[in-house]
Amino acid sequence: MGIKSKLAMGVMTGALGLSLVGGGTWAAYNDTATINNTFASGELDLVVGKSSNKPISFDLSNLKPGDNIQRIFKLNNAGSLAIKEVLLDVTADNFVDGSEDGRDSYLQGFLGQFEVDFMQVDGESSQWEPRNNVVMNNEKLTLQDLVNNDLSKVKPAYKNGDRINLAPLTVAPGAEVEKGLPVDPADTDEVFIQITFKDDDTRVAGPNSEFVQNKFMNDSAKFYFNLEATQWDGVHVDTPNGNGEVNNGVQGSADGSNMPSPITKSKDNGNGDEVVDN
Repeated sequence: MGIKSKLAMGVMTGALGLSLVGGGTWAAYNDTATINNTFASGELDLVVGKSSNKPISFDLSNLKPGDNIQRIFKLNNAGSLAIKEVLLDVTADNFVDGSEDGRDSYLQGFLGQFEVDFMQVDGESSQWEPRNNVVMNNEKLTLQDLVNNDLSKVKPAYKNGDRINLAPLTVAPGAEVEKGLPVDPADTDEVFIQITFKDDDTRVAGPNSEFVQNKFMNDSAKFYFNLEATQWDGVHVDTPNGNGEVNNGVQGSADGSNMPSPITKSKDNGNGDEVVDN
């Protein structure tokens, strides 16, 4: 092999080396990106309050047949999530049979002596909130019925299974956003109840015998209004919707068949202004 050939091979080898070095340098470049995500849950918070500093509980003694008691209490949404329904059931315990005539009474019979004359809730309207009666016309609902979950005397619009819905879902046209207890606009519903110790003049035997109700003298029991607030169905946030606060505070119709716009809020558009994306 002559000197020229040796030089040529050396150049080729050198070129190959340069090619390998160049390829290795290009492969060392890369780039990364991160998408920052935040998920924060809201709060469901039902607060039962007084109406004009008046008592809200039925805590009275020394009652006689014919007495009736009225109470009004408020349902307030103190959370950040809209409340869909406020469901009521009634329980009772601590029955004391105070009869001294040997004719025993019992809890169910005692509760049956107390009639719910009316149970009224606020009817939602875009202009005013009339009181609507939960109980059917000409029907007498008793505490015994409520404790036994017998709601046959309750209007269908206010029933949810074996519980009464105190936050009506039936509203006037234009007031759909006020179904249940939304956060925005602020909404407070009142529940107005009257209970009567019924006056039964039935006698045990004959015109001059004692009254049947005598066996309930000195009886007592505790009964409880148990309330549960429920959430609305989940809202679908689609790909075109912006980031920010999901519209769960004013939500009023995500009930499985309807879906409100999520209306997300972006807090900054670059100019310090709040932008609302529909």
